[in-house]
Amino acid sequence: MTNNNFSLLFKMNLLFSILLFLLFLQYNSNYNIINLTITTLGAISSATILYVLLFVLLFLFSFTKKFVLYLSAFVFTLVNIGLIVDFFIFKLYKFHINAMVLNILTSPDAMDSIQLGLMPIVLFLFFIITLISFELYLIKKLLSSDIVKKSTLNKRLNKLIILPLFLIVLSEKVTYGLSSLFNKSEIVSKFKVIPLYQPLTFNRMAKKYFDYIPKQEIQNTININANLNYPLQKLKLKENPNTFNIFIIVSDSVPSSAVNGKVTPNVEAFKKDSLVFEQHYSGGNATRFGIFSLLYGLNSTYWFSFLNAQREPVLFETLKKLDYEIDIISSTNTNWPEFRKTCYVNIQEHIKDDFKGSPWEKDRQSTNYFLSKVEKYSKQNPIFSFTFLDAPHGYSSPDDYNPFNATDNEINYVTMSKDSAALENARKIYHNSVHYNDKLFGEMMAKLKEQKLYENSLIIYTSDHGQELYEYGNFGHNSSFSRAQTGTPLLIKLPKNLKEKLNISANINTKLSSHNDIVPTLLSLIGVTNPSTDYSNGQNLFDKNYHRDYVFNANWNNNAIITKEFTYVFSNLPNKMFKNEIRKNIDYKKVKNMKADSQKVLSIMNENRRFLK
Repeated sequence: MTNNNFSLLFKMNLLFSILLFLLFLQYNSNYNIINLTITTLGAISSATILYVLLFVLLFLFSFTKKFVLYLSAFVFTLVNIGLIVDFFIFKLYKFHINAMVLNILTSPDAMDSIQLGLMPIVLFLFFIITLISFELYLIKKLLSSDIVKKSTLNKRLNKLIILPLFLIVLSEKVTYGLSSLFNKSEIVSKFKVIPLYQPLTFNRMAKKYFDYIPKQEIQNTININANLNYPLQKLKLKENPNTFNIFIIVSDSVPSSAVNGKVTPNVEAFKKDSLVFEQHYSGGNATRFGIFSLLYGLNSTYWFSFLNAQREPVLFETLKKLDYEIDIISSTNTNWPEFRKTCYVNIQEHIKDDFKGSPWEKDRQSTNYFLSKVEKYSKQNPIFSFTFLDAPHGYSSPDDYNPFNATDNEINYVTMSKDSAALENARKIYHNSVHYNDKLFGEMMAKLKEQKLYENSLIIYTSDHGQELYEYGNFGHNSSFSRAQTGTPLLIKLPKNLKEKLNISANINTKLSSHNDIVPTLLSLIGVTNPSTDYSNGQNLFDKNYHRDYVFNANWNNNAIITKEFTYVFSNLPNKMFKNEIRKNIDYKKVKNMKADSQKVLSIMNENRRFLK
């Protein structure tokens, strides 16, 4: 027998929650009639799916007359309070409640730092009291109403809303999936404001059954400044900027531990001319996030907003103003990850990334291209050259290139484990690939010296992220925030004339540093007078006041705050919201009975909203 009281209470709360979901849509801008309609359907769909789950849970108690009403009222009140809290969290930080937010909400110290003031607290308490009163009023009204009228009303509402809501959920999921498949970012980007939204995509199915791979569009499709406030102030240059040559060589998947005299002899020789940052970290443990942090100087959580807006880094804006000759040489295609829509969006004509073959063959070709470009530089304009090598990512090297005596060039990832007999051979194969890239790096440095470009150029050697071989319990990268996966080499050779002018700290090599610091360092050396906080989450490494208590790291689903001793890991996934981790850096073991430093968490949350509208 239908419990009409429970059913009607459920529908009234569903309507109220739908209104709360719709309130989030105001945080988008640049709507047109199409994406406003689709996003509205998405908000209604998200609320509906949430309530379907709640209905399944509460229906177990529907055989009771009053208990299910009060239990439901309690659950609905919690849900709506959560939505209101999330509404203001998104207003402040431009992301929904996640593990970092929960850390703040449960930490008295951090809440003291936020300093909400009396009025917001009073309003929040008033809202809670109003919600509770509203639920109690509904229950009282339902219990005292005529049974026949309630039954009739419930049946009418069922006919009125069930089919339309089903069609709304179905249509918006299909629409989102197709928009994602055909790269309609002006539509897909709007859904990020909807709380608890679960996207449906067709990419895998399209590839498996129709052999369709989404094309990567190069053109801007939405307002370049959508949802961004970047930079905070227009960058200004001093009257006579320093236009020195800049060469950046990035070798994929190389942790700082792999850089030594045996594996990388040419890089080791390069250390003699360079500043070596021994406590350096990438901004992510995967390529897109590492390169993003390197070329934007921003926390990698901004990746998604900058991809949606297709906003180039201020680094390249500045270099173009100064008539730099720009070259982007990449062994991997820059359509994926989507660097042509982010880092290189407005310098497409300067990209060379169409090399063919296995990773080591592409590295050989990209190095040859670099060598030929060095010979052709006019030397009238300053040079910015960024070269990305890929062999270590694929454990790739020529068949006859075997300095570490690997017994087989194939790695069986299925049977690989920390106790596997094949692990040592996998290390040898990996070291072969790093050694091969080091050989290419040596050729590059030799060519720069031959062409008289070495002495007065700023040269950086680094990696996009590390690579773990079970040193801390994992294999590869993008699986943890251990030192092996996030710690990368950073070697900076300064131009001879510039090095003499800088008052470099004697202990700079032992300080924590981040990929985020490279852009503000370069721009400050060139002559940008803005404080780095106008355009970056990083700092000028050569500033006399340079200091870091922590670095920030992120990937698709997690954020990490890394200090010299500990790593605080926070998940963005709703099902892991309460599973924060604190790990010792030395062995990446979990630490029990210790809370994350709430001041650092709050600082990161503020950093991650600074350049968003």
